[in-house]
Amino acid sequence: MLLKVALLLSMLIQLGAAIIAVSLIRRTRYNVSWILISSGFVLMAARRLFEFSTLFWETQLVSKEDVNSWIGVFISLLLFFGLIFIRQIFNWQDRVEQIRKEGEMQTLSAVIQAEEKARQVFARDLHDGLGPLLSSIKMTVSAVDLTKLDQTNKKIIERSCTATDEVIATLKEISNNLSPHLLKNYGLTKALETFAGRLFENSFIRFEMESDIGEKRYYYDLEISLYRVISELMNNSLKHAKPQCVKLKMSEERNLLRVEYRDDGCGFDQKKQTEKGTGGMGLENIRSRIKSLNGWLYIHTKPEDGVVVTIHIPLR
Repeated sequence: MLLKVALLLSMLIQLGAAIIAVSLIRRTRYNVSWILISSGFVLMAARRLFEFSTLFWETQLVSKEDVNSWIGVFISLLLFFGLIFIRQIFNWQDRVEQIRKEGEMQTLSAVIQAEEKARQVFARDLHDGLGPLLSSIKMTVSAVDLTKLDQTNKKIIERSCTATDEVIATLKEISNNLSPHLLKNYGLTKALETFAGRLFENSFIRFEMESDIGEKRYYYDLEISLYRVISELMNNSLKHAKPQCVKLKMSEERNLLRVEYRDDGCGFDQKKQTEKGTGGMGLENIRSRIKSLNGWLYIHTKPEDGVVVTIHIPLR
């Protein structure tokens, strides 16, 4: 009696599973793999029905063992081929995901390249347009004969020359920040050393740099993106962290360019900033640039414990 009840429950469960599987065929847009698996569920239900019905047969027209064996063979074949098709679906999904990631990286790279081109055009226009005008103004003002002026006008001319010198220096600095000439001419290490020297010149921050790449050059997208990323990190340290020391280490390991940036400043709580949406555009830009290079970025920080940023970028 207990066996009959168990078989009845098993048969009902198998029938329910078969009905659900068949009803989902249309939703899968008649996918071959799901049709095969649904057929396997139907045969499982049929086998349970056959097993249950034999309990009430007085004579058996066919052998119960033979029927069970043949149904089992067909179920195995259906499930086997169904799984083969499912594996193909997963392979297609992996390929689609790979194409999506490649497309996303290409889009990010195109956006960054367009931004850099705009920076270069703007820097060139500033340098070639305003630079000569300011120099001309300075030459004109300097040509004034100071001996023929009273003391008040003499001071005005001197201040004008000084202000013009400051504007020219500022213009050069802005132009270089927009399109760093040192990076183009001398490479990443020299450009970062120069940038850090200027940035921390009037502060009490000590800058230490360790690099084993020397004057080695990389493709421009990598150099300019890393330059922007590390420059942004240095600016963040100066504005927000108030550190005593900033350390930068660059090395090449197993076709990877590894960058480690750290400061001993006040740090911050990443979780709280993420929850409040106050992470800032700086960090988002950093992540976007590293992602466009197919690289990895890891930030370790907590309040009063400084910041450690580790970057890995695969080399072409």
